Order: sequence, then structure tokens, then C-alpha cells
Amino acid sequence: MNLKRIKTFMMVLDNKSFSTVANLLNISQPAVSKQVKTLEAELGINLLHRETVEPTEAGKVVYQKGKKFLYDWDVLVEECRRLQGELTGVLRIGASSVPGTYIVPSLLREFLNVHPSVDIQLSIHDSGEIPSLLKEGSLDVGFVGSEPIGDELISHIIKKDQFILIGPKDSEEINDLTTIKNLPFIFRSEKSGTWQGVERSLKGLGISTFELRCIAKVKTTEAVISMVEADLGYSVVSSIAATQAMKQNRIKVIKTLPNERNFYLTYSHSKKIHPAIVSLVTLSDSIDVE
Repeated sequence: MNLKRIKTFMMVLDNKSFSTVANLLNISQPAVSKQVKTLEAELGINLLHRETVEPTEAGKVVYQKGKKFLYDWDVLVEECRRLQGELTGVLRIGASSVPGTYIVPSLLREFLNVHPSVDIQLSIHDSGEIPSLLKEGSLDVGFVGSEPIGDELISHIIKKDQFILIGPKDSEEINDLTTIKNLPFIFRSEKSGTWQGVERSLKGLGISTFELRCIAKVKTTEAVISMVEADLGYSVVSSIAATQAMKQNRIKVIKTLPNERNFYLTYSHSKKIHPAIVSLVTLSDSIDVE
């Protein structure tokens, strides 16, 4: 059995197509089929339903075990290269909107200065989606704005932040926060770590987001700020995300809310010895992440 056949089989399941995998690997479709058939012959059992490209029960086991097998091999290779003074391989990073835009880039700049041969794959997700992607092995590292729940994950605080109530640049002062219930409000997605933090922060002040007059719900903090700038309403956002808009006088900061929030670097317990992750964690502890 070799790693290439396992990886090809897993790609077929991921893409639900032999032809797509053939294009991705730049080989013929019969060559892909042969690799899967050879793997089945070595294991003595069918792994795929050919008509639907769905795994058999054995195929499901091979897929899950194969994922760990390939990961362990990657760690072994990286550990050997680390001992030679070089770190290589792919590091799959998932980040929620705010850390992915305002925190992770500067950390990765420092990381790649030290490990230029590592291939970084960065994708943006809602905070609520990242823990499951880490647990299933689709991501190696996550950066989120709310601490993931579950014993399977390890989390480190990398930066603190505060929430601010913002409005159009000509907004009047608001002394009594309960009056925001009468204002047009722009919400973030419920799965957003930022919005989950906003809900907790406002709840501590006796205000429920259900009492706010929501006029729009958007995917990103940047979209929230743009809508506030366009005089469409008010919102509560991360101070980190609003820094540029504040400096350029495009919005008005009406109030800083009392509760802090944290940003976390998180990863699976099973990957705590991954050399690239160990290095990234060490680096995040040693520098002031902007």
C-alpha cells in the first residue's frame, strides 16, 4: 500500500468525481480508477459505490483512518526536515472575518520570515464553522473571535479587543444606551464570533439584541462599517476592525462597551506536536500581534 493511492481515493470521495481528480492530478481517468482498484485489492474489500461515488462502510473507515495516516506522515516528514533546520509542507489555516483580516496577516508575515518554505492556505469562515473543520481535519489551525467549546481543541489567547458602538459621522452623543433600541441597527451573522460577543456584551448592560430594530444583516464587519458610513444605521463592532474608519473620520465612535473580547489561536489536540503549529503558537506568544 502506498500513500498516493490513499490520497487519490480520498480525493475521489471529496470531489465525487473520478474525472475531476484526474484533472487535478494531471493524469488520465483510467489511471485514477486503477489506483482506487489497486487499493481495494490490497485491502480485499470494495471501498466505493461506483454509480454514486459514495463510500461503502469500509470506504468510510479507510477515509477517516487515511486522513490520520496522511497527517501522521506529513508530521514525520516535517519533523525530519525541522531537525535539518528546515520547515516545509502545507499549513491550512481558517480564520473568522476580523482576525483573518486584521490580525493573521501580520502574524503570517513573521512566520514566513522564519519558515519561507511552508505553503500557507488561508480561508475565511464564520467563527462557528471553524471548530468542526478543525475536528474533522479539514483545517490545521483556526483563528476565531470566540473560544471554541470542546475538549478536542486547544486554544490560546493572542489578542484582546473591545466592542464599540458606532454611528454615522454626524451622529449625536448617546448617554443612555437603552435608547439604542429605537435606532436602526445593522447586525452580523449569528455564527459570527463578533456578533456572539456583541450579544454577550449588550446582555451585560441589560439589552437584548432581540429588542434592537434590525434593518439589515450582513456577512462581514467591513460591510457593517460601510453601511454605517452610508448613514443607514448603527452597530456594535470590533475596535480593531474600525480603526481605519475612525482615523479617517468616516464613522463616529459613540460608546466603548465595558466588556473585553479575546481572539484565539486554536487547533486539535491531535495536532499539538505539529512542528508548524508549535512554531506558530510560539511566535504568537513572543510578538505583539497587530
